Amino acid sequence: MQWDLIAFDLYGTLLDVGGLASQLEPFAGADAAPILARWRKAQLERSWREKPYQPWDVVTARALEEVAPQLDAGTRASMCATWLRLPPHPDARQTLESLHRARVRTAVLSNGTPAMIRAALDAAGLSVDEVHSADEVRAYKTDPRVYALVPRETTLFVSGNGWDAEGAKRCGLTVAFVDRGTPPPATAPDVRVGSLAELAALVWREQGVRVVKGAELDPNTAQTPGMSRAAAVTHARAGAEKLWAGTVVIHPNAKTGAHHHGPVESVIYVVSGRARMRWGEKLEYTAEAGPGDFIYVPPYVPHQEINASRDQELSCVLVRSGQEPVVVNLDIAPAEPPEEVKWIDEIHRT
Repeated sequence: MQWDLIAFDLYGTLLDVGGLASQLEPFAGADAAPILARWRKAQLERSWREKPYQPWDVVTARALEEVAPQLDAGTRASMCATWLRLPPHPDARQTLESLHRARVRTAVLSNGTPAMIRAALDAAGLSVDEVHSADEVRAYKTDPRVYALVPRETTLFVSGNGWDAEGAKRCGLTVAFVDRGTPPPATAPDVRVGSLAELAALVWREQGVRVVKGAELDPNTAQTPGMSRAAAVTHARAGAEKLWAGTVVIHPNAKTGAHHHGPVESVIYVVSGRARMRWGEKLEYTAEAGPGDFIYVPPYVPHQEINASRDQELSCVLVRSGQEPVVVNLDIAPAEPPEEVKWIDEIHRT
């Protein structure tokens, strides 16, 4: 599994809503924990049923007024402010830092307003690359418009709330449920972990070193008549960001037209057969390579690839410095005969 973005729910996933009880004790005393449980329940139920849309801070304030009408307005306002400094789960910061080292982008996708989300993240010392708020679409989870704020195909959505994980899954996202003993989703998630740290370990396992077996090569890549290419290392298959690698078999006596690859560098390793390369503004230079030899093709250099054998396939490994198969075809009248260039160095002299 390869993910470009891991989007976390905030309340109950990165931040510990239950940990808010101690901050509420100065206002509600021994009733802090029971009031918090009722408050959270009323908060969610209001988001699911209330129309028209109200921002999350308004929903939060009205839910508290509903469950604790005996408290004065000033006390309730102070209690609502605690949502800006919720404690993080113990492994939240370490997990986000680990994902950053794994070069995976992270995001928050939350019912909270943008101001609430950023204040809570700052207070908890958590850093993410993107913040997405339900406020942007004026709807709440599990409305599909909220989950559509992140790309469906390349995102892993992570939630510690079963109802949220189920909503995301029904909307087509790949979902990881953090099972901390809360009610699980009715629809099975793609991934179930017991902690955020376990999730980070899973990402490292799936998006670390990738071995692509010879039988796994993908022929569904750009093809040229007279050649057969198969992709091994691409962004989709291995998460590569700057490289493309695969195999190419050039049929006997086949050759390409004159072309260059724009800004892309290419390296060709000859496995078997005999390669002949022509290059230059008029393809006026030529050289050959055999099994075990490497060929380097710089950016923008006009060239032509040729199988020098009339009866044997030329088999090579190809590595490019870009994901896209850039090919700029050229109308060149080749110089004949081309000048042969010996591929030598200071050690291997002629």
